Amino acid sequence: MKDNIETNYLIFISSDGKKAGFEIFKERIEKNKWPIYKTTPQLLNVKEEKNVIFYIAGTGEKKQCFVGYAKIKKIIDRDLTEADPNQEFRQVLCNVEFKDFRTFKKEIPIKDHIDNLSFIKNKEKYGLYFQGGVCKINKQSYDYLIDIQK
Repeated sequence: MKDNIETNYLIFISSDGKKAGFEIFKERIEKNKWPIYKTTPQLLNVKEEKNVIFYIAGTGEKKQCFVGYAKIKKIIDRDLTEADPNQEFRQVLCNVEFKDFRTFKKEIPIKDHIDNLSFIKNKEKYGLYFQGGVCKINKQSYDYLIDIQK
């Protein structure tokens, strides 16, 4: 299946749970500990040295925006299987620790840049590309988002 092809570029998505998506994102980054669930679609791609861009889904502050980027430093707490306090009924398989983390000077609203994001084929239904907590992004779109902040 085409979607299982390995990539070096991922999007980690923070969505609303017991708190707003942006609050959950800030908490995870502060602790440098991002939960990966058993049902994460891109689980096989979550590996050390992968490039990650962070996206806030949901309805709260910085919703539907890219807010920063990092590299995966290491996978910790393998085979953890504990519940995530922010996302009820989600079993955590492991956690990701980052290096070279940077927040964007200003968040990047997806709607302002969607025409330049080639990994999103159906622009009207872009939300479908952000399902499951971790999704793939192609190098061109990743570079485009990083370059906006330079």
